[in-house]
Amino acid sequence: MSKVRAELPYSQPVQVFSIKSDTNLILRPDAETRDRIARFAGLHALPAFKAEMLLKPRHDGSVQVTGQLEADVEPICVVSLEPFADHVSEAIEATFSPDHVIAKLLENLAAEDDEDSEGTPELPDPIVNGSIDPAALAVEFLILGLDPYPRKPGVDFPDLKVGEEAISPFAALKALKPRGDGE
Repeated sequence: MSKVRAELPYSQPVQVFSIKSDTNLILRPDAETRDRIARFAGLHALPAFKAEMLLKPRHDGSVQVTGQLEADVEPICVVSLEPFADHVSEAIEATFSPDHVIAKLLENLAAEDDEDSEGTPELPDPIVNGSIDPAALAVEFLILGLDPYPRKPGVDFPDLKVGEEAISPFAALKALKPRGDGE
C-alpha cells in the first residue's frame, strides 16, 4: 500500500480490470471511519455518510464515476465556536483514465490553436496502479461540499462598541496613520 493511501481517512480501492460492466456501489463507512473522515475534514462529527455511485467502464480503459453523496455533518461555527448540525448533498462526477489516454488528451490540447479554444477542459484523474478509489473520491466531494466558513443558523458577529460609540474595524489602522499638517 502506498504512503498516500495510508494517510487517507477512507480508502477502498477497486481494480479497474474487475469492472466488467456498469457497477453500482454504495459506501456507508462505520463509526470509526466516519470519525477519521470528520477529523480529516475539520468537522466536529460526521453522524451519517452515504455515497451511491455508478462505475461505468469505457472502451479506452477509462472509468466514469457518477453518483450522489449525502452526509449529516457537524461543523464548528466560525462565530460561536460551537458545533451544529448541517447536511451536505453533492452530485459526484469524475472520470479516471489510464496514462496513455491522458497523454493523448494532452497531446490533442497542445495541437489545438489557443485562440479557438475556450479555456482548458478538465482532464480525467489518473488510474493509479491499476485501481481507482471511489471512497477517497466520496471524501473529496464531501470536503468540496462543506462551507469553508460555517455559521450556525441565527448566529452573527457581535457589534464591537466602546461606551455608546461603535468601533470601526479600521479604527486601529487610522490611529497608526501619521498625522499630517493638513489634518
